[in-house]
Amino acid sequence: MIDLNTLIAIFVFITGACIGSFLNVVALRGLSGESIVFPPSKCPKCNNKLNWYTNIPVISYCFLKGRCQFCKEHISLQYPVVEFLNAILYLFCFLEFGYTAKTIFLCILISLFLVIAITDFKESVVIDAHTYIIIALGLLYNTIPFGTPFGEIGILQSILGIIAGFLFFEAAARIGYLFAGTRAFGEGDTLIAMGIGAFFGWKMLFVIIFMSIILQALLTLPILFYKSVKEKAYKAAIAYSMLVCCVVLVSLFRVFNVYTIFPLILILLLLVCAMLLWALCTILADMKNKKKTDNFLYLPFGPALVLAGLVTIFFQDAIVWFIKNLFFL
Repeated sequence: MIDLNTLIAIFVFITGACIGSFLNVVALRGLSGESIVFPPSKCPKCNNKLNWYTNIPVISYCFLKGRCQFCKEHISLQYPVVEFLNAILYLFCFLEFGYTAKTIFLCILISLFLVIAITDFKESVVIDAHTYIIIALGLLYNTIPFGTPFGEIGILQSILGIIAGFLFFEAAARIGYLFAGTRAFGEGDTLIAMGIGAFFGWKMLFVIIFMSIILQALLTLPILFYKSVKEKAYKAAIAYSMLVCCVVLVSLFRVFNVYTIFPLILILLLLVCAMLLWALCTILADMKNKKKTDNFLYLPFGPALVLAGLVTIFFQDAIVWFIKNLFFL
């Protein structure tokens, strides 16, 4: 016989899948400017109204074999992926935090993160209303005394997190004018950082930013390296390789005993700084020389930010431990 906790877990999963279906509507209609209420769900290609039995999260996609029941055009894989991802994250949240108000707040945060990731990845657009909701929820979340590590950062730390997110990204964005003649980060990234700061506080905000930079590099550098080699821009390709070498060298710091071979650590550190400076100058110069008509790769930073935020929800203690060990804190 299935126990009560298992039944509730199944309910949470199904609820997450249904809300995930709605998130697709929120994201796509937010980009098109349509109402999220009217008209009812329809095929984006033939505009036929969908029947209820063809609108069941995940299941309908499999039953229809990924095609519209009317025009037989392919249905984007985005729909079942977002539905399943939201469902599984809701389930993890329930299993981790249980029957608490914290679970409800974090499930809402998870869904907003997914919507932001969709719009930013598809059109490099962050809808302001979504980030404003995160900021407001973060302030409310840290005002209520949950008696948990999340709720205990308090309203002051939440406000400081919002300010830190704004100041850091706006300062970093304006550095782009010096090298590339445009913002290094979009205004949407600033709003996302403010929302993350509202939930996690200013200290964890910078940890999340650090993680997001690593995630962005893992996604971007291999593609940029391939593109540079293909276009015979070998100097830029070397610069991207240098960035990877810097990461490898920094990781070696933890292998050695600092006190017994300090000179080697110092040499490695100076080498990393020199390589990093040369690589960054070369890359920024290459970006500045690109014309607007060039097919230059651009990956929005928002998805990396929200992915780092999602990871932090479930693994905050492990992340803090890792960062402390990485920097000898």
